[in-house]
Amino acid sequence: MSKELKHSIDFLNQKVGKETGFSTPENYFNEVEDTIYASTIINSFSKEKPFSTPANYFNTIEDSILSKINSKEKEVKVISLRKRILQYVPTTAAASVLLFVGINYFNTQKTTLDDITINEIESWYENGYGTTYNEELASAISIADIEEELFTSISEESIEDYIIVNNTLLSDDIE
Repeated sequence: MSKELKHSIDFLNQKVGKETGFSTPENYFNEVEDTIYASTIINSFSKEKPFSTPANYFNTIEDSILSKINSKEKEVKVISLRKRILQYVPTTAAASVLLFVGINYFNTQKTTLDDITINEIESWYENGYGTTYNEELASAISIADIEEELFTSISEESIEDYIIVNNTLLSDDIE
């Protein structure tokens, strides 16, 4: 026997052999909630007339409203637009000056070593702005930078003259 048939009302009536006498109306469980809610609302209303208007209410309402409006009028404070603008002129002027100074201060061009030419460096040393020492030059120039062609193009007489002149200058500095 299938489970549906086994638990049905008809099956139970056949086994027991008698009717119980209890039954529910059709759609009872679908409509019971709405019925209870509607009856609760209806019973909560008062049986008496709960609201009433005072005597002569509509005759005196206009006067009552107008008296409240007239009593609450305030004196309006007028703020001059010219006065308000003149308050901000000093602040605006100070901000403009600070902005101008800031732009000029921070907008200076930064010079890098790539921007400087060899001619500018030579003229800087020739005009006496920089001093160099032989030790600095020797550490800056590597042996690989010195080319043999440089020394072969100089005559021996020029080298001898250079040594003689430098020795006389050194002997004058010592004395």
